[in-house]
Amino acid sequence: MAVTCPACGGLSHDLEFCDHCNADLVPPPAQQAPAWCPLFPDYAEPLSPEQVQTLSRPESSLLLRARDQAWRVHWIAAADWDKWRTPVEERVRTKLPVLPPCRLVEEDHGAWLLVQSTDKKVEPWTGHVAHDPIEDLRRLSVFLDRLSPALEELHSQHLTWLTFDPQEIEEAIDGQETGGLWFTNMDLALFPARHSPEKLQVRPAYAAPEVSRFRAADLGPSSDVFHLAMFAYYWLAGLLPAGFPGNGLESFGHVLPPLRTYAPGLPPGVSGVLARALALEPRQRYPSPGAFCTALQKVHQRAQQRSSAHDSVTWEIGQHSRTGRAKAAANRENEDHVLVQSFANPDRSLLAIADGITTCAVGSGALASWITCLILENAIDSQTSRDTFSSKVIDVCRRGAESLLAWAVEKGYEDQLVEGSDLMGSTLLAGWLEGNTLSLANVGDSRAYLIDGASVEQLTNDGDLGTELLAAGSPPEEVKALGAMARGLRDCIGGCSVGPEGELRILEDYCQPALSNWPLLPGDVVVLCSDGLVEEGAFLEPEKMGEIVRSHPHLSAAALAEQLAQAADALQRLPSPLEPDGFGDNITCVIIRVHKKTD
Repeated sequence: MAVTCPACGGLSHDLEFCDHCNADLVPPPAQQAPAWCPLFPDYAEPLSPEQVQTLSRPESSLLLRARDQAWRVHWIAAADWDKWRTPVEERVRTKLPVLPPCRLVEEDHGAWLLVQSTDKKVEPWTGHVAHDPIEDLRRLSVFLDRLSPALEELHSQHLTWLTFDPQEIEEAIDGQETGGLWFTNMDLALFPARHSPEKLQVRPAYAAPEVSRFRAADLGPSSDVFHLAMFAYYWLAGLLPAGFPGNGLESFGHVLPPLRTYAPGLPPGVSGVLARALALEPRQRYPSPGAFCTALQKVHQRAQQRSSAHDSVTWEIGQHSRTGRAKAAANRENEDHVLVQSFANPDRSLLAIADGITTCAVGSGALASWITCLILENAIDSQTSRDTFSSKVIDVCRRGAESLLAWAVEKGYEDQLVEGSDLMGSTLLAGWLEGNTLSLANVGDSRAYLIDGASVEQLTNDGDLGTELLAAGSPPEEVKALGAMARGLRDCIGGCSVGPEGELRILEDYCQPALSNWPLLPGDVVVLCSDGLVEEGAFLEPEKMGEIVRSHPHLSAAALAEQLAQAADALQRLPSPLEPDGFGDNITCVIIRVHKKTD
């Protein structure tokens, strides 16, 4: 048997407390609220039958107005008063700028809790369409400058906002002038740090791991750092106020999708700050909301510095590609292909990695990656500029897909393809360096990373099924349930489909490159790589790659590329009786070291 929770709408198998938000599912008391609410000592507001019904539970409230004042009203029936008396009286006694003033009116049949309200919701994310990611980050920082001190007001009294909800914030009286905010969902009870209430109605899209799991010892300011970071994540992802679709963070273990999935133009550095603030272990987070906001402001300043930088830069490029120990031991070939070309007057460089797809019945990954890079090499010449690179690479991707299909037809594989055999394909990550800007075009799951000081930032999105589903609005828990299938490649150059008349045609929707531009600063290191170099849980972790780069500041770009490849190769496993194919992939990377140009 299951019941629908009246608070969050989720289906709960626990008949006493909601599985999702822990709201009380016990039927409301038979004793209804009175038909008159004593808003003032000399005035009572009449209530309609519908309003009386709304007040059937203490957690429910009405907004009433009289004498130019708004009140949020709760009714607690006498049968429930013993249970609620202690927390409600404590709430009434607690005077904090972030808690709206309230008063208690006891009657024979229960008690009224009257909470002052301005009814001015604070929703700065509404009515704004973000066209400039840096401006969106600035707007977020401005609001966090108000929200963070409000949270720290609670912390000063050893309280936390365990029921964090961005829709439960309103302007305090004179709030626009003083910067004051009121939190509106702590009318009935406060939440002391290091104390876990018996029941707690939370927003599953925001609740920190220790809140969801009732780990009392971990509840404190770090929990609100997590809540604030989730708010920032949703702001930048365009997912406010509801957050992720689905059943909330606990349903997928609080392991969040990369923010760039929802915000491709996200400034570098944001993800690293959020990753620390959203750490599963509270002790690994920032010590306070203010410290988190300071870190985010520094990222915004760095992003502004990048966008406005006009200093001339130069670059050093190095490359390395190898088959990899596992595939070499199995006598497999290197299906990656790398391309680097430089042009002068002015200085420009073309960089590309194509990673051929191993599993195909027609052609081969090695052939697909070679043809793709050959077409790119022929299309990009000394007349190419940043303004023309994008249109040229879009055309290269389309012509590359057409060429792979044409090769298969010419070789006599048409009938086999019509019957459903897989045509060869390849990823393509192409970069164009000009001035202080790197332009990227990406099809597939080869990646570009920017290493800026301690920050390691993936600049590209993987073109796999999971990323596509998340960006289209699928709940993260559904994508997680797909397992390895979510890593299946969707975007690539190659493959084909059969039209209604039996004709073969390229998968045009899947060979469109994602385009982006990234300002570079002296000291930056950019890594372009196939997935044999970096893949979480398999080869190098991004953080490990960053450690290697930072620990070898004087290596040439070529030597650094080889050093990274060796580190990834060492993680491969050779074929064995238990693992006949071994475990590994081809490894290719291109390194860009950015330097200040000197006369």
